[in-house]
Amino acid sequence: LIFPATVEAGGTSNYRIVIGASPEFPPRAYGRCVPERLDDFAWENDRIGFRMYGPALEATGEISNGIDIWLKRTEEMVVDQWYRDGDYHTDHGKGLDCYKVGRTLGAGAMAPYVDDTIVLGNNYVSCRILDRGPLRIAFELVYAPYEADGAAVNEKRIVSLDAGDAFNRITELYDRSFDAVAGIVLHGEGEVLQEEGLTAYWEPQQGDNGHTAVAVIVPGGAVGHENCGHLLTPATVEAGVPCTYYAGAGWSKAGFADAAAWFDFVRARAERIARPLQVSVR
Repeated sequence: LIFPATVEAGGTSNYRIVIGASPEFPPRAYGRCVPERLDDFAWENDRIGFRMYGPALEATGEISNGIDIWLKRTEEMVVDQWYRDGDYHTDHGKGLDCYKVGRTLGAGAMAPYVDDTIVLGNNYVSCRILDRGPLRIAFELVYAPYEADGAAVNEKRIVSLDAGDAFNRITELYDRSFDAVAGIVLHGEGEVLQEEGLTAYWEPQQGDNGHTAVAVIVPGGAVGHENCGHLLTPATVEAGVPCTYYAGAGWSKAGFADAAAWFDFVRARAERIARPLQVSVR
């Protein structure tokens, strides 16, 4: 059961569940597999969008299990329109895809980290939607086994994005224990913030497309570092135990004036993750 709630810091709000007709509620979170675009899985909410790549794209030789960003400055759902028009690399007033993933972790994907090297997997092989909106899109991606430190790794990735949030909640399930990293690929000399369990990056100006902002939050994690062309935030993965972290993005043309504003936003989000809302049902 998901519904919008407003609770002040240190305060309490009470809600009642009653029987009645469901009101019309326009979608504020949406996502789907896009077979007409080589099995992309694209998802969005009312402030940001993302995608990851599937088996049909891998068959063409383009391999990446990184996270792509679709920058938005509209609360409308744009995934279907942008794929239908096929012109989402140009900003026509609602945003665009100008983020370059390539063979990297992109905007916050996780991977094993062996001998100071990121071990990259391939495109997902199957997908399943768990929550279909209107307030949350959640889905599961399964990846084919790949080798890390001399043995096969099986990976399942569960992603959810709520209305109004700039951060995906990502849960990784691996069948082996190892050191891992959540990584942000570097696109030039931007501004960087790295603290315990938190990495934020304000990319350099991209022509008329402004600045892309990216961040990763690993609760309880250590201070990250730069390596392999990425900003890395360490995580420890145990076989069969869910590893949950957060990866998100923003845009200088949609609410973030500069790097300081983005860094303050990320710090505040990390604080809310560390001190979650307490819910009781009676």
